[in-house]
Amino acid sequence: MASLVEQRFVAEILTSEGARLLKNQGAAFAARLHFHTKRILEHRRAEVSAADGYSGKLAISHTAYQRFLDLKAMKYGSKTVRRNRKIHNRFIWGHFNSIAARLANDLTPDVAARIRAELENK
Repeated sequence: MASLVEQRFVAEILTSEGARLLKNQGAAFAARLHFHTKRILEHRRAEVSAADGYSGKLAISHTAYQRFLDLKAMKYGSKTVRRNRKIHNRFIWGHFNSIAARLANDLTPDVAARIRAELENK
């Protein structure tokens, strides 16, 4: 039963952090980008796959274009301005650190009891 509790705990953490990443990054896109088609928002996905024990994988898929927006130079008349938009790496690494901290600290006896109760009710 302990391994099922651990698997469910890891899956919950990864699912919530994936949803949080997409929400926070979407807000940054809306604040810093001018959309024409909103393709960059529509093609982002967070998928969680769990394995045994404390194993799990959070896969974030997005358009290749998104990765390079941090580096893009914009032309304003005769000026070329390089803006640091901070819309990819900042979010990926920030949420990576949050996932690591939550996995290390959030499995308390109360959380384990809640997950056990959920598993027994199914």
